[in-house]
Amino acid sequence: MKNAQSLLQKLQAPIKGCLQQNSMEGLRGFASRALGASGEVMALTEQACSTPSTSTGAATQLQQTRSMGYCYARKPEGKDYINSSHMHAFGQNQLTDYIVKTVPKFVKLAVAGPAQSGVGLVEPTIYTTPENLVPLCIFLRDHTNLNFKTLLDITAVDFPERAARFEVVYHILSPRWNNRLRIKVCVDEVTAVPTVSNIWKTSNWFERETWDMFGIFFSGHPDLRRILTDYGFTGHPLRKDFPLSGYTEVRYDYTKKRVVSEPLELTQEFRYFDFSSPWETLTR
Repeated sequence: MKNAQSLLQKLQAPIKGCLQQNSMEGLRGFASRALGASGEVMALTEQACSTPSTSTGAATQLQQTRSMGYCYARKPEGKDYINSSHMHAFGQNQLTDYIVKTVPKFVKLAVAGPAQSGVGLVEPTIYTTPENLVPLCIFLRDHTNLNFKTLLDITAVDFPERAARFEVVYHILSPRWNNRLRIKVCVDEVTAVPTVSNIWKTSNWFERETWDMFGIFFSGHPDLRRILTDYGFTGHPLRKDFPLSGYTEVRYDYTKKRVVSEPLELTQEFRYFDFSSPWETLTR
């Protein structure tokens, strides 16, 4: 009963939020899915929804109860209130909704479901802008209900037909809640992306690799230089407009006793192949 009373106090506590109105049924449904069909818990939820708040306005009261409902759904203490299946469901269904409603000014677009991931591993995707990337990453790392402490990878995708041709992709992991999230930033060739090396130390080499392969500049990086290609390499190999043969070739010169880099020379001109059989043109 002591735990129940403490839960009631938390549900009635003033908490800031930015949620929509007229969603009491949504809170009851979320609480029933997250906490289970316990009679005591559901009674406390009903009481919290009907108890007048000390703050002024019905909208403020609704913000308090629903925000606390999300926080309580991620409560780590007590095996009766949280389990691995709930954490997995929250990461796939409610995570993007929680982020959008908590920091809407940092989110440009949110995509949940298998639209941009495999069916077996549904990772939500958050689109943001270069200006909001750093504050969004700090929020995702430090917020109690998120705790994305691990940066798994940074890469990019090239779409030459778009004005903002590059999508810089960040994959982050929350070890505490076992949730994964994908962050995307769309930029063109001349727009710089702020570094997140001060937030996640592992981004240092990831950003160097992205700069080396795609030519995306990361402003504020402590040591932005090539990491995979050789010194003096021209171009960025993973761009779609980069030729498959490259611009230079490397060989060992026996007269100079060292490896030399020279302009590429092809023994024959490049030819287009239609993969059709030459025997089909003969009469039978």
